[in-house]
Amino acid sequence: MFLRHALGLLLIIGLSGFVIADPPTTQPADPTMDFLINSAAKPATQPVAAPATQAAPSTLVNHGQADDGRAAVITLNDGKTVTGQASTTADKPVRIWDATIKDYRDIPFALIKSATAIVNWERDEPEWQFKESGSDVKVFTGRTYPARETQYEFILINGDKITGDVAAPIYLETGDKTKTYVLHKRDKGELGQKLTDLVYVKKIEFRDENPDEPKANSEVPKQKSE
Repeated sequence: MFLRHALGLLLIIGLSGFVIADPPTTQPADPTMDFLINSAAKPATQPVAAPATQAAPSTLVNHGQADDGRAAVITLNDGKTVTGQASTTADKPVRIWDATIKDYRDIPFALIKSATAIVNWERDEPEWQFKESGSDVKVFTGRTYPARETQYEFILINGDKITGDVAAPIYLETGDKTKTYVLHKRDKGELGQKLTDLVYVKKIEFRDENPDEPKANSEVPKQKSE
């Protein structure tokens, strides 16, 4: 009897200890919570992409451009003569307004034998200013500037002649220097200058090695429509 009571008491004490024991500190795993905790604890690090390596830009070279420099003599209106290798804008013809057909003609630079200036007019232009602000009355300031209008007569290697207005640069290489001359219709100088200060190309002659030898594609365009 005593043994039965002792065993019962031990069973009650064991059960009581199990009930009042502190709950385990480790809670059952929650997958969602674990993911959030791990994400916060470990900041996302993206792999650093290696910078794209770009090739250094190469120098722009027009490999299809032919060397169109031609031996030439330029005579200026002041009597000065300059000799060198002449060229114009790469891959561009010389555009001339031909009044006889009332249209432009694009002439390849290589087909030009010579060009001679024809002066339409030249004079000292007066400078005018409005008399006062808001007035439409102009008064002469007493100062002048030189102005000139020209045309050019072109003789081509096939003997054709074209006369008209033109605006074309001529680059003349002499030794290690290059100077730009311009064939143009209208030119003007600075205030106080004289007509003698306004220098222009009076004539340009090309001196190719074999000027009488027919060249390939030497047909001269007759008309350039806009």
